[in-house]
Amino acid sequence: MTIAATSIPRAASPPLRILPAALVAAAVLFNPVFAVINAHLIPLNQASVVGAEMILVAGAHVIAIANYRQQMTRWYLLLLMLVWFAIFRSLALQQFEAKYLRDVLLIPTFVILGMTFDERNLTRTVVIIHAIVLLVLIFEAVNTDAYSELFRIQDYYINTRDYDVTDFWNKSSDLYVSATRPDSRLFSFIDMHRLSSIFLEPVSLGDYCIIIIAFVSSLADRLNVWTMIFLGGGAIVALIGCDSRLAAGASILIVGAALFAPRLPRYGAFFLLPAVLAVGFLLVHFDGFQQGGDDFAGRVAHTVDLLRQLGPAELFGVSNDQQLLSQAVDSGIAYLIITQSILGFTILWTFIVFGFSETEPDQVRFANAIGLYLSLTMMVSWSFLTIKTASLLWFIAGSLQVNRTLQRQLPAAATPINALSDQLSQS
Repeated sequence: MTIAATSIPRAASPPLRILPAALVAAAVLFNPVFAVINAHLIPLNQASVVGAEMILVAGAHVIAIANYRQQMTRWYLLLLMLVWFAIFRSLALQQFEAKYLRDVLLIPTFVILGMTFDERNLTRTVVIIHAIVLLVLIFEAVNTDAYSELFRIQDYYINTRDYDVTDFWNKSSDLYVSATRPDSRLFSFIDMHRLSSIFLEPVSLGDYCIIIIAFVSSLADRLNVWTMIFLGGGAIVALIGCDSRLAAGASILIVGAALFAPRLPRYGAFFLLPAVLAVGFLLVHFDGFQQGGDDFAGRVAHTVDLLRQLGPAELFGVSNDQQLLSQAVDSGIAYLIITQSILGFTILWTFIVFGFSETEPDQVRFANAIGLYLSLTMMVSWSFLTIKTASLLWFIAGSLQVNRTLQRQLPAAATPINALSDQLSQS
């Protein structure tokens, strides 16, 4: 099918073309900016962070609605389901927990935002964000004292996350609580703390590294050599710096899966989470994994034990057991079941797998990478829910869904996001 010349929108101005990229960059970067403001200008509080996230989410939907396309419908359906359950839960418990809705709302929000973006500019966006991450990483490694003074991370988390000074066990460090470990590093040849870069804490930097490795592995046939070296090499350096055991293992599996993913059945990622969960139960039962240790075995055993404790109230998502919720910090799957119900969790996972098209090799690879990342991370943490990394992950996933056939027939400027600017230029 050909597209008539009269149907091609006029080229949009650069500021309007980059709105989706600017918004996702803001989602990744606003926390370090807020930390500097908190440290050197005015004290911030939790409402400041919540307000910023609300503005980002609202901005994403303004852009999406102004550039609506049929492909977004299923994700708005998921969004409505999540909102409906949040209302149901609040009525059942007579209280509304905005955080539980916010945690899952980020997924459809940034998928939809990604669908407004010209996928041909995706690599440039990722490279710019990656350059900022690496520059701050080098700054942190070379001059830790200056990095610490610039961001004053402990003060920021105490003010904005309801942390207490006693939560930071290492009194000789002003860095995040997990920036130093009481035991040895995985990469023991590095004699320094666990690096955090713009994410201010090492766990999110590890998650970011997984996302970049997934991006490079999925789009390897479309990236030039220097881009692959910069992104992949930088991710490896950051991964070693943050000393994330999970990120190291997940990255290796994602690279291996990328070699075989196009040959696997479509939507096979659906079975990754049940498989990882089953292996976790088997390891606890037969291999003696025991909770208590701050390592992968201890975290997996903790998740298995926590899932065994869930009763009808937790499975239906109407429990307000604060002890279970506090324990679920180290178990993403238990946290999502308690806050969204087993049905809500199943619907969410189904959308994550079947909501994306898998017609192109890079789509198949990235879908399997997402499946591996989430399946492994959910066994040991809820870190995958933070906007710092979730925004980029789901933005990439949404961008890869843009109709390639239509894009090849349109000039680079004539993409869905440019509809808004075209209307403005005519007014």
